[in-house]
Amino acid sequence: MLTILTTTNTKETIETAIQSIERLNELVDVVTDENQLPKANKILVVSEKGISASLDWNDTEPPYLFPEIEFSKENLLAMVFYKLGNHQKAFEFLTEENPSYNHLLIATHLQFGYDINEEMHAFAKATSQHNNCIIEQYGNIASRFDANTLKALYTEALANASNDELRLFTIKHFVNFLLDTNAYLESEKVLRLAIPKAISEESKNAVSSLLATALMSQLKLPYDKNKLVEIQELQQASIAFYEERELKVNAGLILIDASEIANFQEDFISSKNYINKAILAFKEADIPEFLGEAGLRKATLLYTWSKNGSPQYYKPAINAFQDTLKVFKRDTHPQKFADIHHNLALIYSEIPVSSEEKPIWTAFCASSFKEVLAFYTKEKYPYEYAMASHNYATALMNFPEAKLHNNLDKAFGLFEDALSVRSEKEYPFERALTLLNQLELYWLMHNEDEKAEKEKYHQMLEKATSITTIVEDENIIEQANQHLNQLKNLKTILN
Repeated sequence: MLTILTTTNTKETIETAIQSIERLNELVDVVTDENQLPKANKILVVSEKGISASLDWNDTEPPYLFPEIEFSKENLLAMVFYKLGNHQKAFEFLTEENPSYNHLLIATHLQFGYDINEEMHAFAKATSQHNNCIIEQYGNIASRFDANTLKALYTEALANASNDELRLFTIKHFVNFLLDTNAYLESEKVLRLAIPKAISEESKNAVSSLLATALMSQLKLPYDKNKLVEIQELQQASIAFYEERELKVNAGLILIDASEIANFQEDFISSKNYINKAILAFKEADIPEFLGEAGLRKATLLYTWSKNGSPQYYKPAINAFQDTLKVFKRDTHPQKFADIHHNLALIYSEIPVSSEEKPIWTAFCASSFKEVLAFYTKEKYPYEYAMASHNYATALMNFPEAKLHNNLDKAFGLFEDALSVRSEKEYPFERALTLLNQLELYWLMHNEDEKAEKEKYHQMLEKATSITTIVEDENIIEQANQHLNQLKNLKTILN
């Protein structure tokens, strides 16, 4: 539905224009009092002089800013159909000589990913700094500025915004750009400064939901419980906002993240309820990719249940992850494809099976880990590379003995790969976990000569001791001390 807010003098003219198109009045309401405005996203404000559109905070159309358009029947109907998503019909009311034509053309090309040529780009640049940034960020253009230049363009657009609401609208998309470039902490800082300036409920929700995303992107083990609660509160407010306005798809996207946070909080019942609501919303809207995202979250939830005392959910989790591979394929969604295989690899390594079945599951596990490491290279994704290397090494420790290579030697090399990224300064907690698992591996490995055994002893002593100095986690330090006590006993044997 679309709502037109106008004056008493122009209401009849507008209603006549709307009624000139069969059944259009079923999709458009005309009101003269702001108090009559529904809590809706699609609003046109029309006076005798011009037509202006409300800002689209909910991502239902491209974030292209139309200037105020001269009021006429043709311009009105063009904007009505554009707002209703019928772009082809909108163009029926405009000639190429109409000043609004180019704006509608560019917005349509943004919507459908069509090429934006230099002439169109120059037109947008000349009329709006915001629109210039939007085309650089989202447009299908032959060449685009680098990240630093686009950041400078956004900074200039923000400085020259005519009011706080427009500035916040530009901030919303500037933050999307920052998130895309992994500048999560900077995103958080920008959003925390922006929230107090939010005037409308729509702008406040947009900024708050982005803040939840920025905070989620920064989460690391062990999870900060206070941070989880802050993210949860932001998400719940956003879900309520979208559900009140019957924007079920928007709510569904937040519900996916809310399910993940509930999972981190070990509130599995809430996590399941959130993801089921999201799946229902995406099924009703018939959006396969979003349904895939929700399916991925449900698969993750089933896997979490499996690890928390319910092993009967391992195979349903495998089936759920494999279903998502029908949507997130290697050539279309390579990162998602790698993440799904990472989860599958972990399940294949953990699922309780008989000794006769173990070789086939370890083969599946190794195959999935190879898919993960093919995408998450050390050069491009060091953190994820280290995580996958650590997990693969841990899995190898429990593999049956291989005929062509030594699984334990391979695991040792993978732990070393992980440690090359997980430095004491940047990732002390992750480094401590890798060192603990590597110490377990040392006990499984055997050296043929006394010299090598003594060298291994000194390596273990150094690594176990270092754990106690880089983290404050009592459980980890206790495990390190257990290794140190075992090493004391070993020393008497070696001497």
